[in-house]
This record gives sequence, C-alpha cells and structure tokens, in this order.
Amino acid sequence: MSRKTREKITCPKCGKENDFILWQSLNGEIDPEAQQKLLDGTLFRFQCENCGYEAHVDYGMLYHDMAHQAMVYYVRPESVEQTKKMMEEAEGQFGSAMSGYKKRVVTSQNSLREKAILFQHGLDDRVVEICKLFYLANASEQFPKAHITEVFFSIIDDDTYLLEFFGNESFSAEIPRGVYEETRKSLAEKLEAAGDSESVVNLEWAMEFLRK
Repeated sequence: MSRKTREKITCPKCGKENDFILWQSLNGEIDPEAQQKLLDGTLFRFQCENCGYEAHVDYGMLYHDMAHQAMVYYVRPESVEQTKKMMEEAEGQFGSAMSGYKKRVVTSQNSLREKAILFQHGLDDRVVEICKLFYLANASEQFPKAHITEVFFSIIDDDTYLLEFFGNESFSAEIPRGVYEETRKSLAEKLEAAGDSESVVNLEWAMEFLRK
C-alpha cells in the first residue's frame, strides 16, 4: 500500500500557502502517476500555484516496486544503520513474502530516482554501479579539476544509457547497452557468489566488491 499526507507549504517568495503531498511510502502498482513523477524527477518538486516559484522538498520515503520485486528506502545518512536493522527485522517477520526482493537504502533523491529507473527496466544496480565506477575513473583522469561528487544513471532508449557527472563542472557521457551487458557477463560468476543481500549498493560498494 501507499501512505501519503497533504501538507501546507508557504511559498518563500510570495507567502501564499500551497498544498503539497508527502509520500511516506509509494507503491508504484497502486499509484502509477506518482511513480512516474518519481521517475521523471518531479515528485519532490514544489511549485507555487500563485507565483510559479520552484524548489525541491526533501523528505524520506519508501518506494515499493512490486512488479520488479524491489524496495528502496530513502533516508538521511545518519539513519542508514537503523534502517538496515529495521529491514532485517521485517524480513524475519514476513519471511517468504519478501523472498527474492531487492532491498536497498539510499541517501539522496537522485539515488532513489536512479534505483527506481533501473529496477523498472530490469537492470542489476550492482552492475550499474560498477559501470559508473569505471566511467568515473576515466572522467576524473580526463577532467581532474571537475572534482566529481555524484554520478547519475538514466536511460535514453533501449540501446543507450546516460551518465551525468556533477561537481565543479557538470557533463555527461553516453553508454552503449553493450557495455552494461559485457560487464554483467564478465562478473556474473562473482556476482552470483556474492549474492544480492547488500542493502547499500553504491560506488563505495562497487570499489569494495572489485577489491575482493
């Protein structure tokens, strides 16, 4: 199920009160319109109906993709360990009902959106993070002054993906789907042996995975 509340937000520019929906949990099967807003990056966007002022509203939530058996918690960095413990307790309580689910914890809106996008397209986020790491290493070497702090993955079409790099400079790079497939195949045995129980799968996870 989905859980949401309607809150009042005062526009910092004109002072008018606006209604704004906060999602404590979002089930994509039940609320496909809200799911689409998450995918296109507008779910957290506030726009004043009076003056048009726009801003992003930051709050934690749970995203549930039943069709692809994935759950993603967006929390503050200091809440990651507590959330992981809660997930373990829930898995023990519900047992087989959660079998086969990917359960992730992220700490940014971009990461939540990214996970939602790639799970909807049936991609393995572990492979995506490894591809991102390879491209990040190359980009950091070519643009040392960019000081890249974030890499965001998105999909252009069935054959082409996009990586957006953010830092002192912002730029992007297209990735042929074949790069993802080759990476997946080359690491298939190692990924299978590692299992898919990690709740935090990001660039740091990818670095640690490749060191083993």
